[in-house]
Amino acid sequence: MPINTIVDASIPNAGRVYDYLLGGHHNFEIDRQAAERIRTLMPFLPKLMRLFRWCLQDVAYELTYVRGYDAIVDFASGLPTADHLHTGVAPDTTIIYSDRDPVCVEYGREILNNTPNVHYFQADCRYPEKLLERPEVQSILKGKRRLAFVYWGISMYLKDEDIARISKTLYDWSDQDSCLAFYMQPADMDSEAGRKVDELYKQMGDQLHFRTLPVFEQLFKPWVADSLGFRTMEDWHGVESPLSDEDRSILPDGTTGWGVYLVKGK
Repeated sequence: MPINTIVDASIPNAGRVYDYLLGGHHNFEIDRQAAERIRTLMPFLPKLMRLFRWCLQDVAYELTYVRGYDAIVDFASGLPTADHLHTGVAPDTTIIYSDRDPVCVEYGREILNNTPNVHYFQADCRYPEKLLERPEVQSILKGKRRLAFVYWGISMYLKDEDIARISKTLYDWSDQDSCLAFYMQPADMDSEAGRKVDELYKQMGDQLHFRTLPVFEQLFKPWVADSLGFRTMEDWHGVESPLSDEDRSILPDGTTGWGVYLVKGK
């Protein structure tokens, strides 16, 4: 996972491409060109990304207003724009964002502009303990280990061993009543459009990894899905699919991916 810094305008950056497709303005012309190439291959992608972000707002509400978590640690956060977690949580919720790109972190801090109870640190999501054990983070958390963790839309950048390690590390580190909210991309991009998108991301320095749902379930152990189970983004947000049958024919398994609240088995 080589670091492709957020301010390097010589090549497209996945985070800035994502921002552009969400309708943001924290991107360069080279990102907009790459995004338009992706949109040519997958015209529905902006709708899909908005759906992902709406679901992230659902996560913010569910974790804080419904489940009562007063601290969320979000990994691989990217730029905190366009309805990120801190805009949808209950008042006085502590949010800890993180990203491995130090420039993205500094840029993110500028965007947040000292938003109360929201913090941003440099950290690699593959090694969550390095963030959680930082003295500054421990000071913010005040020793609290009943936490909500979020990994949203990062699975395709992670190897199997990364996900397995993350799951085990967070399980061992956290209290019994903690929760891990995870969104995972669909199985594998074997359509012509999917292969072209995969190649474009390789040009941006990102190797993509796609898996089936049964593989994910094994990698998450010892976490287990809660009573809501694994849900598509449409089910998660409670809306009809914005995708046509033609759109779905391009997607692996015809799905937008799955979201899940993972908890510790009793």
